[in-house]
Amino acid sequence: MNFSAVRARKSCWSAADLRVESAFLTLSAAPWPMTLPASLLTSPEAGVLTVTMVRSRLVHPSCTAQAHAGVWREVLRRQEQGEPWGTVAVGFTVPGLRRALARLPRLAGIEARELEQEVLAAVTVELAAMPVAEPQAGLWLVRAGDRAAHRLIYATQRARRTATVPLDENVIPIRQLSRGSAEVFAVLERAVNAGVVTKEEAELIAQTRLERQVMAKAAGAVGMSVRAAFRRRAAADQRLAAALAKEQF
Repeated sequence: MNFSAVRARKSCWSAADLRVESAFLTLSAAPWPMTLPASLLTSPEAGVLTVTMVRSRLVHPSCTAQAHAGVWREVLRRQEQGEPWGTVAVGFTVPGLRRALARLPRLAGIEARELEQEVLAAVTVELAAMPVAEPQAGLWLVRAGDRAAHRLIYATQRARRTATVPLDENVIPIRQLSRGSAEVFAVLERAVNAGVVTKEEAELIAQTRLERQVMAKAAGAVGMSVRAAFRRRAAADQRLAAALAKEQF
C-alpha cells in the first residue's frame, strides 16, 4: 500500500463541507453580491435582495408555498448555468439541514465532520438531478441529506450490534495514538504488515479518518459498497485498537 500517495490526495468534499456556509455568505458580500428579484418573494416590492436575505425570508413562517416554489425555480434555472448558483442552492438548504441533524442521536462512532460530508454529498447528488420545475426542491434536498445521515447512523449502529468487543473498547484507534498524521500512517502500514488489518481496510481508515474523504468515494476506491466499507472499517478499528492496547506490533 502506497501511503505516500494517500497522503498526497486531497478530498474535495472535506474542503467544501467546511466552506459551504462561509462561501454562501461571501456571495452576498460587497461589492458584487449575488441577488434575486425581490418580486419572487413579495410581488409589490421592487429591486433585488441578496441571497442571504432571500434565505432568511424563505425560512420565515410567513413565506408562502408559492414564494418558495418561485425562488427555487429561479435558483435551479440559474444553477444550470454553473457556479456559483450551485453553492447558492446548497446554501439555501443549510437551515433545514441543521434542524434535521439536530434531531439525530449522537453516536461516539460518528465524527461530526464525517456526518456533514455524507449529508452534503447526498444534497449535491440530489441537486444535480433536480428538475427545474420541482415546486418542493428545498424540501427534497433536505430530505436527501436527512436520509444520508440516517444511513450512516444505521450502518454504525449495525456495526455495534455485531461487535464482539465491549463498548468501552469500541474507540477509534487514531484517537489513541494522539500523534501526527505521518506517524499514524506508519502505524497503519505496520498493522498491514503484521496482518492486523488488510490493505483495503487500512486504505479506508487512511482516507476517511486522516484524509477526511467521503466514505462513498473511499469505498469506491477499494471496490466496496458503502455499507460494506462501513462494516469493514468498524471491524478494522476494533482489531487495531485491541492490537495497539496489547502492543502486538
